[in-house]
Amino acid sequence: MRVKIVSKPTSQLNNIIEKIKNISTKLGFEVVDKDFDYVIAVGGDGTLLRAVKQNKPVIAVKAGRRGLLMDVPVDKFEEALLRLKKGDYEEEEYMLLEMIYNDKVELGFNEVGILYDRPEAIKVGISFDTERVSVEGDGVLVSTPQGSSGWGMSATNSLLYKDLSAIEIIFVNPIFYYLRSVVIPPKPLTLRLEDKGYPQTARAVVDGEVVTLIKTNQEITVRVSQRKAKILRFFKLDLIGEVLHAYHI
Repeated sequence: MRVKIVSKPTSQLNNIIEKIKNISTKLGFEVVDKDFDYVIAVGGDGTLLRAVKQNKPVIAVKAGRRGLLMDVPVDKFEEALLRLKKGDYEEEEYMLLEMIYNDKVELGFNEVGILYDRPEAIKVGISFDTERVSVEGDGVLVSTPQGSSGWGMSATNSLLYKDLSAIEIIFVNPIFYYLRSVVIPPKPLTLRLEDKGYPQTARAVVDGEVVTLIKTNQEITVRVSQRKAKILRFFKLDLIGEVLHAYHI
């Protein structure tokens, strides 16, 4: 079996990455950069974002400051690979979002949306089914259940359970609104940068990365992808407990 290792390019992980490579080789795995069967994500949540987009099953090794979805401790990595060879694991599938703009499609694991570009409030129109609402503030994000434990949580203080079939519309620092988010079924929706009487630009973002700038009256479409991210689980993932611990509650 062939594996690809994905990690942050930081010296703090050098020893861990070398250990991962040595264990993999010892157990008969070939470490490669292409034509691989599995991805080994070594780090935290940011590393996992890159790993799941390789379109292969992911082994999530926790070696970062925040890794709420990482289940394999470094000292149990060898045990995880032995269990992989035996087929002794569970495969979890996670929702992915597609952001469509200018006939381009960007894939998101955590969230996609529209955020302010300049230090001023923007007005975002939200449309799905027969619903039409506008929210003024720093922007609007659409989050997967697993994404709600990241950026979304800092805006809403709420958590969607990881295998819930729903998406969360998040209002980022809204002006004059107490409502911070709405949870809806996984259906397509449109986000539009509305006209406030003068030209504005906003950032279209996917998993924390700016993918393009949009102008007043331009819009993006968000829908649930038919693709799923696959993460192989070897140890119990206590997401709620991890969140409480991470935020010292």
